[in-house]
Amino acid sequence: MIKGIHDLTMHQFANELGSVASHSAPIEQVNHLKGRVEQVSIVRQAIYTKGQHVFIFGERGVGKTSLAKTAGLATIEHENFKQFGCNSQSTFDSIIRPVIETFAPKKLAEIQKKSGLGLNHVFTASASKQETYSAQARLDVSWTADVLASLDNDLKNTIRVVVIDEVDRVQSKEALRDLAELVKLLGDRGALITFIFTGVGADLDEILGAHQSSFRQFAQVKLERIAYQAALDIIDDVLERFGLKWDQEPTRSARFRVASIANGFPYYVHLVIAKLLYAIYDDKSAEEPTLDHLRSAITAAVAGAQAEIRKPYDRAIRGRNDAYKHAVWAAADSWDLERSTSHIYGSYQGLCDRLNLTPIDQTRFVQRLNTLKRDSHGPLLTKAFRSGQYKFCENIIRGYVRLCASAEGIELQDLSPQEATPIAHATVRHQRYIDPRSLGGQPSTLRRG
Repeated sequence: MIKGIHDLTMHQFANELGSVASHSAPIEQVNHLKGRVEQVSIVRQAIYTKGQHVFIFGERGVGKTSLAKTAGLATIEHENFKQFGCNSQSTFDSIIRPVIETFAPKKLAEIQKKSGLGLNHVFTASASKQETYSAQARLDVSWTADVLASLDNDLKNTIRVVVIDEVDRVQSKEALRDLAELVKLLGDRGALITFIFTGVGADLDEILGAHQSSFRQFAQVKLERIAYQAALDIIDDVLERFGLKWDQEPTRSARFRVASIANGFPYYVHLVIAKLLYAIYDDKSAEEPTLDHLRSAITAAVAGAQAEIRKPYDRAIRGRNDAYKHAVWAAADSWDLERSTSHIYGSYQGLCDRLNLTPIDQTRFVQRLNTLKRDSHGPLLTKAFRSGQYKFCENIIRGYVRLCASAEGIELQDLSPQEATPIAHATVRHQRYIDPRSLGGQPSTLRRG
């Protein structure tokens, strides 16, 4: 337990906070990964299974990299765990070469030396100076599989885990095909190395393409948004780390509010709770969290969200009538990701009532929703699977919309009808609290005057 938040230097505080809440880097310790017990078990089982690899996919902001990293580090020695990222220019060579450099550098040096024979090129920089370089080998899939499988001969029974992050960003179909083929060859050899790929997408086929022969080597883990209770658990983890109580107002209501804003995305839970702790740390006279600290945190979180998340919303509302902003808020006023026109319009009417505004008729409102599907207005919305329904083009933007609404004093609905009433448990383990929203309203401290 930390003695006191204001007894820490800035560096100490940042290190302590980063170990339990981080919106810019993945969580590393499995005990701080909330709501993912089943998924961690699947990944760990795959790591221990010869020839098995893992593909973790889902929306942005649901914690794919955190799951990969925490499960990997909880299973093997840290020196046998490595993580690499992808970008739009990544090739099979650029993705795999660092893996070989890490685990089999001598093998890579051998192939580079052989390929360099007879391939030297000479450039004359000046009359008195010459520079030479040797052509680098392009890694072959079969050779790579042989090298990685041969690691088992060097250190028997040693499991290695390699996380290849954001593989959905790779644009080269050839690179994706080669990665799928590598996984298949390693699986056939029963090599004790597990690749964990992460990517944004609806399924494995969408990301890797039609390389069905390699699918049997994958343990597929689709990450959904976390449950409301898991969001509360993240918040409680942070508060408890700094010795802060949550069982009294206004902290009790503030934690419900942070979880509500997040709408199931761990990214926003970590973002807002981190900003809240910084607001408390910067206020040297603070004895407990207050709603003023929370308001400051929400404002800071709006400014601190990733630029690519902010951009579509800003494009949709900047310089436009507030009615567009209210339409966007209405679309995000639910736990459901896909909503019918009538339900969104009902949310809009409720917002207008809370804001003392006269709502426009439904026909004009639907025209406004359709406008939000244009490039000039984000685009923020798109057609859902069913006719007459809308969804956000990218669901993580919903969280930012909810964050912006909260910054202006509007709390949007988020309770999942399928979810049991959340029970909070943290510092005072024996006390149990029911979320007031499930009884038909917000905590009293959050109601608008």
